[in-house]
Amino acid sequence: MDIEAAIRSGKGPGYERWAKVFNLKQLSQAVIWLKEHGDMNYEDLQKKSDIATANFNALSVQIKELESQMTANGELQKQIVNYAKTRAVYVEYRKAGYSKKFRAAHETEILLHQAAKKHFDGLGITKLPSVKSLREEYAGLLEQKRKAYSSY
Repeated sequence: MDIEAAIRSGKGPGYERWAKVFNLKQLSQAVIWLKEHGDMNYEDLQKKSDIATANFNALSVQIKELESQMTANGELQKQIVNYAKTRAVYVEYRKAGYSKKFRAAHETEILLHQAAKKHFDGLGITKLPSVKSLREEYAGLLEQKRKAYSSY
């Protein structure tokens, strides 16, 4: 713990004493662990530290990638639902000859439909996947993320 920073932030002398004792306990636990495992060699500790850091960084990258896939999946699900809900209104709008009056009456539905269509076009999707399959994929990604977090 950074005792000086805590004091600057307004902590009192009681906190300072507690922090000093806490830091000493943490240090003593580390020394005891090192003695029990016979790892008092600096080079071995450095290698273990490097391996742990590399594993941590790899897991961090994996978790961030899974989170971005989950976000993309969730956004696609949302757009598919919006598209399905507003499709009938948009078909009527087209049948009305893109009437300004009809558009004014159903502005939000038409904009949602167009935004969903633009999202699909941006992803290059021609055939929409089912929401059920996307939810299953999301559940799989969530399970992978949980496993990665457990070894994080």
